[in-house]
Amino acid sequence: MSENSSAERDSIRRQRRKRSELSFGIPVIAICLLVSPLLNGFTQQDGSTNFSGVIVYIFGIWGALILAAFLMSRLLNTDAAED
Repeated sequence: MSENSSAERDSIRRQRRKRSELSFGIPVIAICLLVSPLLNGFTQQDGSTNFSGVIVYIFGIWGALILAAFLMSRLLNTDAAED
């Protein structure tokens, strides 16, 4: 019986570690999603850049990242409260 509870605790620890490591991915995702439109928007030579679309995209991604960070913080706080 002790081995089973030890295995469960190890499994829970692994899940918590994976969740905390996943939270480090949010800034990487942000960089990948935000750099490309910024570079394309300001480096095109023909002047056909749709700045309003770029701005909507940037703020939409920004809002989604805030939501993802909020949900991740709630998830990590739930894990911390269970300890």
